[in-house]
This record gives sequence, C-alpha cells and structure tokens, in this order.
Amino acid sequence: MSDNPLVARVQSSTTWSTGLGLVEDARQVSDGIRNNSWVDATLGGVGGSLDALTVAVDPLGSLFAWGVGWLMEHVKPLKDALDWLAGKPDEIAAHAATWRNVAASATEAHQQYAAAVRMQTADWYGASGDAYRTHAGEQLAAVDGIATVTSALSYAVEGAGLLVGLVREIVRDLIAQFVATLAVRLPQWLAEAGVTLGLATPVVAAQVATLVAKWVNRIQHFIQALFSSLRRLNGKLGELAGILDRLKQLLARLSRSDPANSAAPRGVNLYSRSGALSNREVLEQNVGLPRTADTVQRYAEMASVDFRGVPVEVVESADDIAYLDFQGAVARTDSLGVQLGPAAFQDEETLVRTLGHESVHVRQHEDGRITTMTGPLEDEAYGAEEGFVETWRRNRA
Repeated sequence: MSDNPLVARVQSSTTWSTGLGLVEDARQVSDGIRNNSWVDATLGGVGGSLDALTVAVDPLGSLFAWGVGWLMEHVKPLKDALDWLAGKPDEIAAHAATWRNVAASATEAHQQYAAAVRMQTADWYGASGDAYRTHAGEQLAAVDGIATVTSALSYAVEGAGLLVGLVREIVRDLIAQFVATLAVRLPQWLAEAGVTLGLATPVVAAQVATLVAKWVNRIQHFIQALFSSLRRLNGKLGELAGILDRLKQLLARLSRSDPANSAAPRGVNLYSRSGALSNREVLEQNVGLPRTADTVQRYAEMASVDFRGVPVEVVESADDIAYLDFQGAVARTDSLGVQLGPAAFQDEETLVRTLGHESVHVRQHEDGRITTMTGPLEDEAYGAEEGFVETWRRNRA
C-alpha cells in the first residue's frame, strides 16, 4: 500500500448486514428514517423535545381579550390552524418508549442467544453441529432485523411528534407576528373610517380579512410541508411493516424445523430446473401465472402433489431470486421447506413439473435419504415429473 497521504484508503462497502436480505432491507429503511430525509426542506430538521407540543402562550389570547365578535370571526382560520396542531406529548412519548423497549428486548435476546450458541455448541462437530449453528444464525439474523425495525419505529414516532411541535412553534410565531401587525394597523383603519373598535365598516372588515388571508397563506405553506413530510414517513413505515411481517414469517418457518434432530445435512439444497425462462426474465417480461399461494394450491391439487405440510414459499426478495438464477433453478427444497421462484410460474406445465419435482424432494427429506450425493435424488425427481403432468392433464379436462 502507498504511504502517500493523498492516496485514499479503500473503504469496504460490506457492512454487518450486507447480503442478509431482510436485515439489510431493514437497515436501509431505518437509515432513511434516522437521517431525516423524509422531512421537507422547508422545515429543516427534526430536533428538540416533545415538550414543544404543549404551548403555554396562545398568541391570539390578547385579541380575544378585546371581546370584539366581528374580529374573532375573521381570525378564526388562524386559531383553527393552531388548534389542529395541538398534540399529546405524553402519549407520543409513551408510544416511542414502547417501541424502544421492544427494540431493547430484541437486542438483549439476540445477545443472549448468540452467547449461548457460542458456548453450548463449541464442542459440537460434524454435520449436526454445523446444521444447528447455521439454523441459529438465521434466527439471530431475524431477531437482529426485528430490533432494527422496532428501533426505527421508535425514532419515527418521536420524530413525527417533534415535527408537529416544530410546525406548531412556527405557526404560533407567525400568529404572534399577525397580532402585532394588526395591533398597529387596526387603529389606523378604524380612525380612517371614523368608527370605534366595536363597530366595523365593510372596508375595515375587508382590510382585516385580507391581512388574515396573507398570514393563512404563510401558515399553509408550512402545514403543507408537514403533510408532505408525514406522507413520506408513512411510506417508509409501510416498508418497515412489510419487512417486520416477513421477519415474523421467517421466524415462524424456522421454528417449525429442528435441525439438531434432522438426519439431512443442513447445507444440501435440491433444485428444479424446468422451464425456458430464468427468474429475472419472467420478472422483466411480466409473464406467467399469478405468483400466489392460491395458484400453488390449485395446481398442486390438480396434479395430486402432496407437500405433507411442509411450508411452500413464493420467494420475493432480490437475493433469493438472484440465488436461484445463479443455480439455473426455478425452485429449491431444503430441510426447512420449498422455495418457488418467479420462473416456476412462467406457464402451467412448468409449474406442475416444478411442484411435482419439489414434492419428491420433500418426500426424500422425510424418508431421511438426503446426502451430499444429489445426482440420484435429482434423477428420481425428474423421473417423477411426467406422472404429475399426466395427472394434471386428466383433471384439467
């Protein structure tokens, strides 16, 4: 390496979660929330305390003290804007704290489980030990993802509350400016019209209304920026909710499997390579059958395919799809279940062949016949495909 101080050192782009799919997705969305990129540029950044949601001084109070009904009617839009931004900081703080507690609990569970796996499996050798550690690693990644998501939710709740507080302060200051301006101009307008404060000519009322409209437009600008910010934040919250749901599904799938009691080597994957199109080509061309559980169930029933209660997942993540294409496969089966790629759905016969093929692998796992010599296992699965296709054709007619 050069000692030249002008030569920049290589910075690795690989972080703790690169390649972990859902965990990486969770981190990216979380970073997008924490860097405040969702906040409209008009409003600057999020900072301060939730105490800003409670306002001790009402800038319109002095106008109400004047006791002039016609004036109150004209300034009502300003009061409505201030009231709409009134918040409940205690409730917001409680919601944010709840998500922080969930994140802390998930982080603690991750640390304790990771330590237990290291200590208790240190002297486990062979396929069973590797299988358990691999399985535990997947569970740890899922729990880590949950901690990331829930921590981001805590920040989002608190950030939204702080942003509302910021806009309320801005609106309050603008209304205070309006009151100060009105206090100067109104006596001039009344004097010009030759009337007292208790009365108002149409001209004076119109002048007040025009002044109110000017400040309403200023206030609206900031409220629209608040709406825009919250809409962007809501989109990120939707992404987090989707990731959290998929993490829960992953944990549920992992909990149904006990690799310590499995006779199959955990690292063995068995594949179906039916069809003319790759997974990427099916997605790019937007062709094929609906990639849903209902589609899988309907064609499995017509072909008399029995997955024996093993979970069948239609993969959606870019990592899983890229992995299948790397293997030249449309589906795969391991000790945890079956994964179907987009290419499995490219046409009816391909789907039937794939479902039948993978069901044979499920049976092989169930019978304890999985070895690292996968050639005979794949030959058996390919040999069974035609029978499933014939059954499907009969039932379809």
